[in-house]
Amino acid sequence: MSKISERLTKLGQTERSGFGFGARAENTKIPVILVGANVDSPEQAKDIDADLIILAADSSGAAQTKTIDDVEIWGVSVSGGSNKQLEAAVEAGADFIVIEGESAPGSVLIDDDSGKGFVISDLVSDERAKAIDAGPWDFLVLDGTSLKLPLSVGSVLDVQEQLTKYSRHIFLQMSEVPDKTNLELLRDIGISALIYNASSLAKADMVALRESIDQLEPKKLKSNAGAVLPQAGESGSQEVDRDDHDDDDEDWE
Repeated sequence: MSKISERLTKLGQTERSGFGFGARAENTKIPVILVGANVDSPEQAKDIDADLIILAADSSGAAQTKTIDDVEIWGVSVSGGSNKQLEAAVEAGADFIVIEGESAPGSVLIDDDSGKGFVISDLVSDERAKAIDAGPWDFLVLDGTSLKLPLSVGSVLDVQEQLTKYSRHIFLQMSEVPDKTNLELLRDIGISALIYNASSLAKADMVALRESIDQLEPKKLKSNAGAVLPQAGESGSQEVDRDDHDDDDEDWE
């Protein structure tokens, strides 16, 4: 299992490490929403406070084969190139691959060791959306750079409309940094990660965003307990019973 896939299965959970004799146990809280950064080069990833790094494809659309040091989870974007270039990127340490276009090598679809993401458009047909959702993706990337904060009801519904087509984790590409209220909205509609371009977001803003997310609790599930509504036809059956008893009383008299 890829690191990104494992991390996504533990969103909002507390991970315990350090089991064993003489080992000190440590608890690590996995954020409810991850924060990712797009970088053009490994050097740009230095000192970025993010949960994951995405290394952009080269000018030809192929995956870069450079290593990003001192980063736990990182991957590469690709929109073209060859199978060998993808293999070289994985050998360099890329944990996942983000497919930015349908011209990417099809071999990525059968690579069970690497995580997989796919950049989706809001203009795809329902049939294509079904085909995408049936793919082997760990996550899908939705463009939310045009979203204006604070979010309006209409903006939330626009995002939800896209989410209803898919059953995968959704990464939202954004340009603005949401406050606590808007983070709660994004959490509640099912966003698993926020992605920013490292070149357009100050490192201090990235740090502040992660601190705000760390204060978020997992979405509370609504309880099904409550008033029990009468089933259809229930009142009618009770009325029939009453009529039957009335008839019996008349006969007895």
